[in-house]
Amino acid sequence: MNLFDALGPEIAAEFGPKRATVPEHYFFSPEAAEQLAGALAVQFPRKTALVFSDKRTRVAAGAPLLSALGKAGFRIEECLIPDGADGSSPVCDDVTKDKLKAGLPKAEVYVAVGSGVVNDLTKWLAGEANLPYAVYATAASMNGYTAANVAPSIKGVKSLFRASAPRIIAADPRVIEGAPFLLTTSGLGDSIAKPVSTADWILNNELFGENFSPAVAQVINRIEPKYLGNPQGIARREGGAIGGLFDALIYSGCAMTLQGSSLPASGGEHLISHTLDMLAHVDHIAHDMHGRQVGVGTIFAAELYRRVMALEKPRFEPKGVGFDRKLWGPIADAVETEYRKKQEKMVQACELLNQPGRWEKAKKSFAPVLLAPEKIKTCLQTAGAAHRFADLGVSRDRFLTAVHNCAAIRGRFTSIDLAYAAGILPGAAEKIVDRWLV
Repeated sequence: MNLFDALGPEIAAEFGPKRATVPEHYFFSPEAAEQLAGALAVQFPRKTALVFSDKRTRVAAGAPLLSALGKAGFRIEECLIPDGADGSSPVCDDVTKDKLKAGLPKAEVYVAVGSGVVNDLTKWLAGEANLPYAVYATAASMNGYTAANVAPSIKGVKSLFRASAPRIIAADPRVIEGAPFLLTTSGLGDSIAKPVSTADWILNNELFGENFSPAVAQVINRIEPKYLGNPQGIARREGGAIGGLFDALIYSGCAMTLQGSSLPASGGEHLISHTLDMLAHVDHIAHDMHGRQVGVGTIFAAELYRRVMALEKPRFEPKGVGFDRKLWGPIADAVETEYRKKQEKMVQACELLNQPGRWEKAKKSFAPVLLAPEKIKTCLQTAGAAHRFADLGVSRDRFLTAVHNCAAIRGRFTSIDLAYAAGILPGAAEKIVDRWLV
């Protein structure tokens, strides 16, 4: 299908000039490998492709794609992304990217066979080489497939920068449905963040003039019932439910690409996940999947919104999170740069929120998009997804450490900062964790 047209007439009317920024084709069928290869053959007449995978995704989906590319006349080189020295799965960071970049053969187009890490590394390398890329997806695990953003760790700090979305996204439903279930539940956690991230987006629009597009926000609203309304189907690995989740992830990535930022799908809940990743890097330990952490963070952030909105006449004060240099260890300098930006943003936000009628107007704008924490938790729990801090392999204290420090890692104003400014945090953090995340 033509993906831009599938996003609807409202998107076409508002974002017509940006048509080329989203993938041209979206194939989701048992013939997806052949469809991807055929579409690439039309666009790249010299037919030279460099295919990226890791050892898991190579087994899961590499053979049919390589066969299809070969039949379409492509000369193929492969790049196998190595595991960590301890045998752990690859990560998307500057060290891995630089090692890969040093020995890449020339090609007209890069093709990623995989999900989050493989896709992001391929996108990153394609961007630096000024080359197009395509992706043959292997799991409904995250919404970055069709996003122009790359979300790597650079010197241990979770970062975000703009690249280009793939030309083509393709997936075989049998591969997506057969992916490890933890990957699928990670995708659900990433998707279910939308009500909170949209509220953060609207709040940034109301306070700082960040562009808000109802058409972009509506992209996911249309498809949300396919997964939010059928967590039992995800738990039973039903094709329709997992296919609906995969569609939502694809459309969510397009929303970020059209908007030009991660605002449509990433807010304070994502900062909790990023902080867990960064603390794991500092302590040299493993962390859980991004989307699983995001899902738990979304429950927490949804309760923050409920508590702030219940205040009758809040007075907002710029008493945000502090900066704990010892906690961040070798990445403290990089975190402090973002922390300084956040301090400035907090002062600005509180001045604006305390203007007569400003908070009431903002609250009225974002209240309709929010979901109650119990609905988010029930959906995740019913689907078999992470919904407690213990599901992530972290202790109560470690999760609270992430909550208390996550606002420092990025300058953007989010639900976490709003709760600090309103006086909900830090005091309510333990009560929220004990009520909702055990």
